[in-house]
Amino acid sequence: MSGTSWAEPAALGTQVAVFNSFAILGILLLTLIVATAHFSAKVHRNELWFRHLIAWIIYDVAFILLLGRQEDAVLPFGLCVFQASLIYAVPTYATLSAFSFVADLYIRLSSIVLGKRKIRPALNKFLVNMPFFVLLGVFTEALVLVQDPSAVGFEQRHLYCHVTTTTQSLISGGIIVATGLVIFPLEICIAIMMYRNWRPFRGYSGHRIFLTTFIRVVLFTIISMLGVGLSSLSIGSPTAPKPYWARLIFTIIPVVAAITFGSQEDIMRSWIFWREPPPADDEDDDVCHGIESGPTF
Repeated sequence: MSGTSWAEPAALGTQVAVFNSFAILGILLLTLIVATAHFSAKVHRNELWFRHLIAWIIYDVAFILLLGRQEDAVLPFGLCVFQASLIYAVPTYATLSAFSFVADLYIRLSSIVLGKRKIRPALNKFLVNMPFFVLLGVFTEALVLVQDPSAVGFEQRHLYCHVTTTTQSLISGGIIVATGLVIFPLEICIAIMMYRNWRPFRGYSGHRIFLTTFIRVVLFTIISMLGVGLSSLSIGSPTAPKPYWARLIFTIIPVVAAITFGSQEDIMRSWIFWREPPPADDEDDDVCHGIESGPTF
């Protein structure tokens, strides 16, 4: 099993510490946001929103499985190949969770401005479960494709384990790119639908929450797709450039997710517990009642 690194020991230790710090920060922030939305009476989010943020928590956890062992010369093969396979799978889980959330926004907006029926239970179940099954599929594929134990080992800076063959990274990167080719046109369709139906959309009591949520989703998907997609294509490729910043992107993006979704007004307001809450907002009350009054985000 390979385990070499060209970096100086001091520089290597600093790079590992920074990488781990961003991963741990992302886990803590995202967990705080999910817990806030779950327990707060004034924050209302649907299942796909929770699934999307939880996907980024799982993504971050995959990168710190070796915490405390990253300076070892050699790792047990089983542990290393498990983490490597999981790292190829978690980017697809996060990006497909984003697709499911955006698809749900599209369907819910259609029900508001076009009077179409709300999302069917079977479709909702598909959007909820599909990213997880793809995660399992990619993880299994990455694991099965490891034929040579010597191809599994630390990446150059001992940040995590990878496989030096290209097949796993190409499959993972291909799924991410394909998801981007679907999710970006879908976001454009949502923007066009809101523009063409602005008056009925403005008449919906929860339009402000929908609009701010949509804008945040668009900005974050652009950042995450570019960052994770480009970085995923270089994982494990012996010929791809391997600058440190390209590796650091992996653990920075979940922090960006936490800032993007955790800075919404209702979540921020729930943290300022020492201030007197504002008068009840009819818009917030309507949002929590579902499709008939408006979608829950």
